[in-house]
Amino acid sequence: MKLKTYNITYRPDESNRYKTKTITYQANSIKEAEALFHAEHPEYKTNKQHYLEIHSPLSNYAIDDENEKIAEIQTDNTNTTTTTSTTTTMKKFNILNTFKIVNEYVYHITMLIIGLIPLLLLGVVLFGDNFFLGNVVVFNIQNILDSMGGFVGVVTLILIVTVFHKFYKNN
Repeated sequence: MKLKTYNITYRPDESNRYKTKTITYQANSIKEAEALFHAEHPEYKTNKQHYLEIHSPLSNYAIDDENEKIAEIQTDNTNTTTTTSTTTTMKKFNILNTFKIVNEYVYHITMLIIGLIPLLLLGVVLFGDNFFLGNVVVFNIQNILDSMGGFVGVVTLILIVTVFHKFYKNN
C-alpha cells in the first residue's frame, strides 16, 4: 500500500504567532502522522495549547483510489478459489453523445438523398420518364421553376444546387 502525505504546521515559538513551520510526513492516516510528529517533538504532546494543524493534500485522494484497487486485487486473488462475486456497474448516459449520434444519422441520410437526385435526373435523361422515381424528381423541379416564374426559378435552382454542392463539399 502507498503512504499518504500529511503536512503538519506548528509554531516553534508560541510567543510569535505569525511564525509557523511546516513538516511533511508520509503515513497511512492522520493519527499516524500526528504520532510521528509527537515522536519528533514530544513537547507538543504534553501541552494541548500549542498550535498544531494537520493538512491532507488533494493528491491523497489518488493514493486512496490506488490503495483501494490494490486491496481489491489482493482480495480477488485470495477469494478466487473459494467464492466468486459479480458486480455490475452502470454506464453513464450522456445525452450530448446521443444528440451527436442522431445528428450524424440525419446528416448521412440527407446526403444520401441529395446524392440520389442527380442520379435520378440522369436516369430520366438516359432512360425516359418511366425511370425509377425519376419522373417524380423532374416533376418537382418543374413545379419549383413554374412557381417562381421562369428565369427566376432557374436562378433559384442554380443557387440551391450551389449551396448543396458547397455543403456537400465542406462536409
